[in-house]
This record gives sequence, C-alpha cells and structure tokens, in this order.
Amino acid sequence: MRGALRRLQDGQRWWAAEFAFRLVALLMFGLVFCCFRLLEYSLTRTPSHQPTMADFALGTVGVVLGSTGLAFLLVGPGLLRLVPYPRRRLF
Repeated sequence: MRGALRRLQDGQRWWAAEFAFRLVALLMFGLVFCCFRLLEYSLTRTPSHQPTMADFALGTVGVVLGSTGLAFLLVGPGLLRLVPYPRRRLF
C-alpha cells in the first residue's frame, strides 16, 4: 500500500488508479442523480409545502458529490500528487 501511495504522490501514471478514480466519479454522479430526483419528488408532490431542512441537506449533499465527482473525473489520481511549496514563507 505504501508503494502505491508513493507512486501516486510522485505523479507516475498508473492505469488501475486512473480506472478507480473514474469509476468512483461515475458512482458519485449516480448518487447526485438519485439525490436530485428525490429532491424533485419531495418538492413537487402534493400537497405543496415549504422546503424543509432535509431538502436543503439533500441539495447540499448533491452539490458536494457533484463537485467532488467532477474533480475525480477531470483530475483523477493527480489529486494525490504532492505539491512543493517554497521553504521561505511570507507568514
């Protein structure tokens, strides 16, 4: 496990990690779809009601999953790459 994490941090290409990140992204998009369909059903059913905190939480979960899934899909294992920072900092 330590060797795999070292490979990802060094930025080496690894097809299994690419596949895993893309698969997790697709699963997240599936959950986003389910969240927003449930939210749509909750808000359009009769009798009409004001949105509840559960509806707001469901929408928030959908947005967070969507943005995380998009990062996993576009960047993939590059999210785990170590970023060098300067030794001398301003603060």
